[in-house]
Amino acid sequence: MFNHLMNKQRTTILFDFDGTLAETMMLIHDVFNRLSGVYKYRHMPESEIEELRHLSIREFIERFNIPVWKVPLIAIHARRMMHDEMDQIQPPAGLVDVLTKIHDSENYLMDILTSNRPKNVFRFLAQHQINWFDEVESTHAILSKKRRVEKYIRLRGLDPDSLYYIGDTTVDVESARHAGAKTVAVSWGLNTREALEKVNPDYLLDHPRELLDIFPVV
Repeated sequence: MFNHLMNKQRTTILFDFDGTLAETMMLIHDVFNRLSGVYKYRHMPESEIEELRHLSIREFIERFNIPVWKVPLIAIHARRMMHDEMDQIQPPAGLVDVLTKIHDSENYLMDILTSNRPKNVFRFLAQHQINWFDEVESTHAILSKKRRVEKYIRLRGLDPDSLYYIGDTTVDVESARHAGAKTVAVSWGLNTREALEKVNPDYLLDHPRELLDIFPVV
């Protein structure tokens, strides 16, 4: 926290984890199917993945007829199951080099806000020797992260306009916007570019190197 207060004049970049920093989509697909018998929803064929990437999370749970009250239970169970598989997960190609440059510039503060377990995130970061993030914050919310982003802003005394939230889903974009932050959507994760365009992010990126256009390092 002291580090944040001393450097609060710097732009803060808050990253989502799954799909944004880590290629977890196929692991999530596998875990989702393994839990289908437990929570009584239909199995997801791999052939449907690309079509489902066009859906918002609410549309997704409606497609599978999952009661909203079950969503947090499924998410908690899935996070536990993911832990032992994290060693198999890779960062998107080119992302580590880009974020290393952003971090080494000393122009930015970098944190993570995720609906995954911090335990899973730390395992991934250690596996890939990634040590640029000051803090890893978590939220149990799946359908909206707005309150958690607002809390992050409030606790750090940030001007919301100096915060950029980077995520790969329509929920990430809408949550950050409603909290007053700038929104950066990336199309290499869960939702497609077409789905993300519908929620009008401030920036929409197709490759990690485009982050350097938003966050110059010189």
